[in-house]
Amino acid sequence: MVSAKSVIQHIVETFQLIVIDSYEEKRMINRVDILGPDVIFDPGTLYIAPGKDRPDIRPPESHCTYLLLTSDSLENSCGFSPIRISQMPDPRTLFTAINNFLKQESITETHITQLYHALYYGHGLKDIVTKAEDFLHHPISICDASYNIIEKSPMMDHMPYGIERNETRTFLTGSEIESLKRLRIENKIYESRRAFFSRTADHPDTNWIFCAIRIQNVMAGYVAVCLESNIEATDYDLRITTVLADICAIEMQKHDFFVTRSGMKYENFLVDLLEGRFHDVNLISSRLELLDRKFCQFFCLVVFMCTEPHDSNLFNKRQMSTLRTVYPNSMSVVYQDMIVLFLNQDTPILLNEKFTEPLKNFAGLNHMKAGISQPFTDILKIKTFYEQALRTLELGDSARNTDILYFSSELLPEYLFASADYTGLEVGIHHHLKQLMDHDRKNHTEFILTLRSYLDNNRNATKTAEHLHIHRSTFFYRVKKIEELLDISLTDSHLLFLYELSFKIWDYLSR
Repeated sequence: MVSAKSVIQHIVETFQLIVIDSYEEKRMINRVDILGPDVIFDPGTLYIAPGKDRPDIRPPESHCTYLLLTSDSLENSCGFSPIRISQMPDPRTLFTAINNFLKQESITETHITQLYHALYYGHGLKDIVTKAEDFLHHPISICDASYNIIEKSPMMDHMPYGIERNETRTFLTGSEIESLKRLRIENKIYESRRAFFSRTADHPDTNWIFCAIRIQNVMAGYVAVCLESNIEATDYDLRITTVLADICAIEMQKHDFFVTRSGMKYENFLVDLLEGRFHDVNLISSRLELLDRKFCQFFCLVVFMCTEPHDSNLFNKRQMSTLRTVYPNSMSVVYQDMIVLFLNQDTPILLNEKFTEPLKNFAGLNHMKAGISQPFTDILKIKTFYEQALRTLELGDSARNTDILYFSSELLPEYLFASADYTGLEVGIHHHLKQLMDHDRKNHTEFILTLRSYLDNNRNATKTAEHLHIHRSTFFYRVKKIEELLDISLTDSHLLFLYELSFKIWDYLSR
């Protein structure tokens, strides 16, 4: 059924008429008929009364039906709700126009319902897009805001141009993206709420329908429908495309990948980087440039985790704008409930106090902690360094100290230990430490404490003695006894490194 408002608007636009009376616009109409002596009245029917020659017939119930009258038909048969128009077209022509409109509306509503059924059946975006192609009979692609083609209909596989592929992803080509920007089609996609038709000189063989996919008013992507050059979009095409975009938005929200986006164009591209979906540096560089980001030589990743419950507004582009001002070519995205900041610059990244102070201030003000990867230069290893930053954050947080920033370079041993099991690490503790522990327990000595203090104080005898509150001669006496007991020399740097590593394993297992 179609609202009376839709039917009357169609009549007005088709025949260039003027509606004189107000009427119940939300009244539902399911058929049209010409008023005559054999008419069986129905509340859902719109009746055409052909001017002065209309039959004087009254419906059986009061106000059960609408009646179209011309302006000179002022007398209204009791029981009708009249809609007067400025002039009456040929009744049969008007009947055909309204009847065809109602049929097309019925088909459109049926197809819209079937698209929503495809959504609720839960077979995914591919099934929805394939169903839409069955109705539109044109190739369809679904692009995210980073110009990745995340889904396409079967006919789209036969498109000979405009698409490039790597091992895991399909993209628009650089020339297509430049065309979208130059012709301001991209701007119109961002600004429009409904599907629109586009014909450009850049594509003499095709016309296009575009419609933005919006999630919580943020442009998450768009639908693109390809038409042959001699075909223009119909109202049906535009409505189905608009509905498809709305359904895609609902389907996308089932996956966390799209839920927390802030609208920055590069976000989906950055997620693909973090998930290791690129294997070509040149492709990464070209995609960044198309996303208005410079491809530099030195990289680092920072992963922020909230330590207190927070408002979702914390994860939006306004909150991160401060950091992007401090680190101008950086990018950020909410990924797996954390903020990931990608630092990307032409000069080596020195994680000194001056460089990291803005990170510390941001984390502190927002009740966060952060794990920082080691700086790196191979962009293809970004997934590994993301995992390093994330694991560093987890290791640092599990230590339950008051630090805000955790550096992978400072937690390298713990990061390596995290990939081994308890028994495998335990047998890695040097046996000399166990010997000293047994001796201390039996003889009430402090050889383990002395050795560890010596290592913690950078192998400086004076600082070690001060730390232990003993005389230097007492310290050297203990060192001599340790050397005699273990038959070693504490001038052996390799052995001292193994002792230091053993103490770190010991601390890690003690957690």
